[in-house]
Amino acid sequence: MRVVSIRFLVGPLILVLAAAGSAAAQETTVVGTWTLDMKASQNVPDAQKGVDLKISLDGKVLTTARFVGEKAVGEPMALILDGASRPQEVGGQKANVTAKWLKAGTAFEHVVSMMQAGSVFPTTQKIVTEVSPTGTTLARTYEIRRGKEMQDRLLVYRRR
Repeated sequence: MRVVSIRFLVGPLILVLAAAGSAAAQETTVVGTWTLDMKASQNVPDAQKGVDLKISLDGKVLTTARFVGEKAVGEPMALILDGASRPQEVGGQKANVTAKWLKAGTAFEHVVSMMQAGSVFPTTQKIVTEVSPTGTTLARTYEIRRGKEMQDRLLVYRRR
C-alpha cells in the first residue's frame, strides 16, 4: 500500500478553497444588474414598479442607473462613497447628498436631503443598500422623513 504525503493533498485543497472563496467574494458585491422583486418589497412607489437597477463602481464613485427592460429611465445617480456631504441634483432638484460604505463592496448608505415644492420642511431619505451573503439578493431600506412624518420602504432585488 502506498502512503500519500499530506503536503501533496493540502496544496491542491488550499488552491481549490482559495478559488471558491474568490468566486464567492465576486458574487457578494453590490455591483451588477438587479431586478425588482415586487412580492418581497414593501411600499413600492409607482415610479419604482418594473424598474431594475444597474450598479457599477469606479474607485470611490458608485453609479446607479435605472432601467425598464433595456431602456434607461432618468439620469444615473453617481455617489462618492467618502462620507462627505455635497450639493447634487437629484431628479431635477437641488439636494445635499452624503454617501459612505457601511461594509466595503457589500453595503452602503446614502442620505439625500432636499426641499420639496410647497413644503417648509426638507425631505430626507436615508437609504441603506446591502447585498445578501449569498450575493443573490439586494435590499434597499428607505427611511423617508418630512418634518415629523416618517415613511419606511423596502425594495428587494434579485441578481439578473
